Amino acid sequence: MHRKIFTTFILCVFVLISFKGVNVNAQNVGSTFILGYAGTSFNTFNQFNNPLGPSPMIALAIYDTLIHYDSNYDPVVPDLAYKWYVYPNNSAAVFYLVKNATWSDGYPVTAQDVVYSFEVANNSASTYEPNVAGITSVQAIGNYTVVFHYKPTLLFLAEAAAVIPIVPKHVWEKYVPNPSNATQLTNYQDYPVVSSGPFEVTNYVQGQYIELTANTHYFYKSRIPHVQHIIIQFFKDANSMVAALEAGQIDAAAPYITPVQAEALKSYPDITVFNGPGLQIWYIGINVNPNGHGNPTLRDLRVREALAHAINYTELTQLIWGNFATPAAGLIPKGWKYYDPNLKPYTFNLTLANQILNEAGYKMGANGVRVSPNGTPLSYTLYVVSYAPEEIRAAQLIANWWNQIGVQAKVEAVDTGTLASIIWPNFTQDFDLWDWIYTSPALPTLLQVMTTQAIQTEASDSGFSNSTYDEIYNQMVTTTNQTQLTEDAYKLQEILYQQIPYIDLYYVDAVQAYNSAAFKGYVTNMTGGPFSDNNWITFVTLTPTQSYSSTQTSPTTQTANVSSSFIIGDLVIPVAVVIAILLTILLVRKYRVKT
Repeated sequence: MHRKIFTTFILCVFVLISFKGVNVNAQNVGSTFILGYAGTSFNTFNQFNNPLGPSPMIALAIYDTLIHYDSNYDPVVPDLAYKWYVYPNNSAAVFYLVKNATWSDGYPVTAQDVVYSFEVANNSASTYEPNVAGITSVQAIGNYTVVFHYKPTLLFLAEAAAVIPIVPKHVWEKYVPNPSNATQLTNYQDYPVVSSGPFEVTNYVQGQYIELTANTHYFYKSRIPHVQHIIIQFFKDANSMVAALEAGQIDAAAPYITPVQAEALKSYPDITVFNGPGLQIWYIGINVNPNGHGNPTLRDLRVREALAHAINYTELTQLIWGNFATPAAGLIPKGWKYYDPNLKPYTFNLTLANQILNEAGYKMGANGVRVSPNGTPLSYTLYVVSYAPEEIRAAQLIANWWNQIGVQAKVEAVDTGTLASIIWPNFTQDFDLWDWIYTSPALPTLLQVMTTQAIQTEASDSGFSNSTYDEIYNQMVTTTNQTQLTEDAYKLQEILYQQIPYIDLYYVDAVQAYNSAAFKGYVTNMTGGPFSDNNWITFVTLTPTQSYSSTQTSPTTQTANVSSSFIIGDLVIPVAVVIAILLTILLVRKYRVKT
């Protein structure tokens, strides 16, 4: 009898030891991180088709690129390519692909997928067409080597290799059989998604949320996520998002929160407020397209100069953002490599603004609104995104200053989808001005949005066209001299400063908030914060803490993987083990009774 009891006991102990130290984490109980996202709404999984809002962030989680940026935005981190070589003449490069990457449907990722993706990127309707315009050929050598030839440039790795998402040819060619067909590309939404990245899209409810699930078979074992699910939950505005964070219903708030909200969140011990260099600039866009349907007086540079001088940038920045922003003077934010330090915000001078308009022949009307020499009133609609109450206030302040120089601006708040539909159908709509946000990447190629070509590809919102600007831009993207590249980037910004297709308002810091008690692993040393469009690292490194008990509720129903288990501290003990232990105890008691 002693031997039977001992044998049973040893078996129980052996089974119990085999489960010792099993943590309650992503790999066994379905940990879920919920990111709140307010503002510009998600519109498509097709990253080649003018993605908005969190679309670029999601793309980095579900798709791979050839290489990645590091935290300094240098394109030096291996991704699908484990090594590469750029030829000394800066006009060719070869990439060697990993051989164990697979799509979520089981197919291998090959060089043919890379070639196809770059062909799609070169589509006239593609968001990435400017990034690959200089590529002259892409060739697959076998299944795992790709050779690029391109016009000489220093920017190929940064603007193409680290940016273009690699998509599955065997899936996409069913819907976009001709990579250069614009209609096929714009009609394809890329859902359901077949992906290769560290996460897969497992659920999507339009306007509500996107669920990402960890790809446990990801080819970089060190980058397999530590959480099982990430849910990006959409909010109509930052107020409702912050309220959800305060209530413990979400774990983080992005892409930004206001100074008032940041101050309030600091009182919560579990919440960390991040404040660091940002990627975003708020601006007043101006319809200067000579063939557009907006108020034609805005095509007069003198009117735009007067408007620029009739804004108190210092006061506006302080009132709206406090110490979380600085007045802007160009599209590339302060601190970036190609930021032009010579540019300063226009001086606030209402007397000068009135003088400019007087000398230009814009006479004051009886109703206090100036009219042009041909009788067109300086009366405009100033659109502003409705999700940002702070910007509605900013637009109203600007309208008040403009009113003092005889310019009427009617502020109209609209949702982002409506505003996008007003601006981008190739200037067929009647619009004048808009207050919106621009997320600036680390590259001077963002200045492409002001080229004449951008009007043709419908990437331009202002309709600005300047032959000198176009010439300098083309020179910048083809130079192999770093000094020349920087000088050209400065010249382009100076032309925009002088011609004023945008009135730049302020560079906004990355102000985000997250629950640091429930999760760790937030990557905060990347410009734009842990949840920027370009931060591919945070989602991979997020890790649930062991001791935190959250009241968070998910927008989807999650089923834990331990339904037949007991959880004791950090141990997950199957019911079978518990039963075995109880049987041992009963046997011992039975033996004692008999003896």
